[in-house]
Amino acid sequence: MGTAGALLLTIGFLGKKELKVPKECYRDLIIAALLNMTVFQICMTLGVHYFSAGRTVVVVYTMPLWAIFFAWFILREPIPLSRLIALVLGLAGLAVLMSQDFSHLKDPGLGAACTVIGAISFGLGTVWMKRRTWVTDPTVVAGWQLLIGTVPLVPLWLILGTDTDWANLSLVTSGNFIFLILIANVLAYFLWFRILQIFPASVSGLGTLAVPIVGVIASSILLTETFGVNELLALVLIISALAMNLKTP
Repeated sequence: MGTAGALLLTIGFLGKKELKVPKECYRDLIIAALLNMTVFQICMTLGVHYFSAGRTVVVVYTMPLWAIFFAWFILREPIPLSRLIALVLGLAGLAVLMSQDFSHLKDPGLGAACTVIGAISFGLGTVWMKRRTWVTDPTVVAGWQLLIGTVPLVPLWLILGTDTDWANLSLVTSGNFIFLILIANVLAYFLWFRILQIFPASVSGLGTLAVPIVGVIASSILLTETFGVNELLALVLIISALAMNLKTP
């Protein structure tokens, strides 16, 4: 997270963007960073550890439910019928995917609980970003949020983390680090914070229902996790939700 944040700020600097955030934005920036980065990243990591990777990404992306609720409650965004139907279809897809026997997993209850908390935090963080109009470039905002969100993780890492033999990391592990930094953080947040500027919070949230599709397919291919009838039905429902959402004016 820290490296990705520094890289995003570097991109902003090279693009001659203003790196300084107005003082009146400090409070919202810190709150959003804690929600979008700190809590979300911790909960998703614990979810992957205790739950299956594919299912974790699916549960985490119940986020649109919370984003729509918080957008209505905080921003007073209306919920058109088409968006409500899209939400119902998407959540039905998630429900189908979760209606399985997970007794073979390490601690599915704890993993599911962590991912739900992460989803709520991400949904609230998404809406919190929409509370104000940001004059700062989205790349810079994303970079600062990653750096701010990293700070609370340092003591957790020092207290709970185990020693890592950095000198003997395999080439594959090093490649994973590079992928997580450049693709899963730098590229993902570079795009995400631009999406937040373009669309209403609830629409942005519904758009992330595409993420479970990638998660389930990738887990099936890379981790040989089960990909059966439930997964296919869930993906059909989620794709239908996306199609319905795209028809919203």
